[in-house]
Amino acid sequence: MGLFGSNKKEQPAKAELPPLKFPDLPQDQTSEQKQAKITQEEANTIKQAVSMPPVQNVQEDANSEEIMEEKPLFVKVENYREVMSTLEELKEKLKETSTLLNELNRIKDEEEHEIDSWQNELESIKEKLMLIDKTLFE
Repeated sequence: MGLFGSNKKEQPAKAELPPLKFPDLPQDQTSEQKQAKITQEEANTIKQAVSMPPVQNVQEDANSEEIMEEKPLFVKVENYREVMSTLEELKEKLKETSTLLNELNRIKDEEEHEIDSWQNELESIKEKLMLIDKTLFE
């Protein structure tokens, strides 16, 4: 008798499983966002994990050639939610920064326009003063 013989008893067909019922998720995301704050150390750990090259196994086939096999990267749901929340916060901060930068550029343009105007007025006053000086002392 072999180790892998066909002496298995036939098992009855499995009944279909009932559909899964998931609980409703809470609508208040502010508490999740408050809990999703991560420390700088955790952020660095996530950065390192994401930037690491995928783990690879080396296997040899019949021709003794090396085949690189990539393993999938698994992330805990809590960590994923934290990362997603942090990314959303970063997007908001980038929008705010962009708006502030545009406002600063607008103010800078107005300032340059005002300075140019003052420069032109100063030149005009100099020309008039030179004309008066020339007229008086000739």
